[in-house]
Amino acid sequence: MGLLSNKMISITFGTGGTAPSISRANYTGPLAANTPPSGVNTDAGNGLWANCDFGAVKVWNAVWNDLADNQLLADELIYGLCYYDTPEGAKICNTRCQKGVIGIASNTYGMSLGKSAHQNEVPIGIAGWVLAFVDQSYPTGTPLTNNGKGELTKMSFIEKLLYPERLLATYKKKENNAFFGPIDSQVEVKGRHWVKIK
Repeated sequence: MGLLSNKMISITFGTGGTAPSISRANYTGPLAANTPPSGVNTDAGNGLWANCDFGAVKVWNAVWNDLADNQLLADELIYGLCYYDTPEGAKICNTRCQKGVIGIASNTYGMSLGKSAHQNEVPIGIAGWVLAFVDQSYPTGTPLTNNGKGELTKMSFIEKLLYPERLLATYKKKENNAFFGPIDSQVEVKGRHWVKIK
C-alpha cells in the first residue's frame, strides 16, 4: 500500500460492541475466511487488514490497472498469455481464436476475486488494462484474439463476424519500460503491451 501502510498502524471506529478496524499487517497470500494475516497491529506490516465491510467513494493515486477473477489452473502460469477453459481448469491457448478462451493472465490487477488458499489458480483480467504478450504492435483500438502460442494477435473480419465472444481485448500501446508499478512492488514487463480487456 505504499506510503499509507508505511505511516498507519491502526484505525478503529465506533464506541460500543465490536468496532470495525483497519490495521497494518503482513500479507503473504490467500487467507481463510475471517482469519487475519500475521503481524496485525505491529510495525512490521507491509499492507492493510480491514476487519469490516469496506466501501470508498473515491480512491486516489491507484497504480494497478485491472480487476481479475481467479480461475482453477491446469497448466503453467505465464502472466500476459491467453487461457482457455477446460473441465480440469484453465490452459494456455494453443489454437488461434480458440473456443472457450477466457482471457489474459494478469499480474497488474488492483483487485482480485475468488482466490482460494487450496487451489492452483490463474488471475484472469476481466476489466481494465493489462500487460499482455502481443505478436506485434498495432494501431490503438485494433481488436485482438489469441494465436496458437497464447499471445494476442489482430482479429480478422471473419473471426469477428463468426466468433464475437472470442474478441479478448483492443490494442493500446507497447510498454517500453522494463518494470511497471511502484518501487516496492514492481512487475517485470518482459516486452508486453498494454491492451484493454473486452
